[in-house]
Amino acid sequence: MNRFLHFLTGPELLWVLYYVIIMMITRLTHSPVKGMDSFWISMTYVIPLILLPLSFLLYYFPGVIRPWLLIRLWIAGLVGGHFVLNKALLAHSEQGPGVGTAYMMGMGILFFVLIGGTIWAVIKF
Repeated sequence: MNRFLHFLTGPELLWVLYYVIIMMITRLTHSPVKGMDSFWISMTYVIPLILLPLSFLLYYFPGVIRPWLLIRLWIAGLVGGHFVLNKALLAHSEQGPGVGTAYMMGMGILFFVLIGGTIWAVIKF
C-alpha cells in the first residue's frame, strides 16, 4: 500500500468527515432554527462520547500505522473536536451563556474520553 494512503487513513480523515456531516445537517435544516436547539445542545455529549471513541477503533484496521496513531488521535481529537463542536453549537438559535457552557463541557468530556481511550489503547495494544 502506498505510504501516502497510510497517512490518509487516520483520525484526521474521520474528523473532516464529522465536520462535513455537521455542515450538511446545518445547511439542510437551514439552522439556526429554534426547533433544532435541543439537537445542537445534545452534540455536546454525542461528539465526545460517540464520535471520539469511534476514532479509537482505528487500532483494529490493518492499514493504519500504529506507532504514531496515539499522538495523531490526541491532536486530531482536540483540534477536530473543537471545530466540530464549535460548528454544531454555532447553529444554535440563541447564542448565549448556555451555548458557551455547553462548548466548555463538551471539550472537558472530550479531554477525559481521550485520557480513557489512551489508557485503553496502551493496555490493549
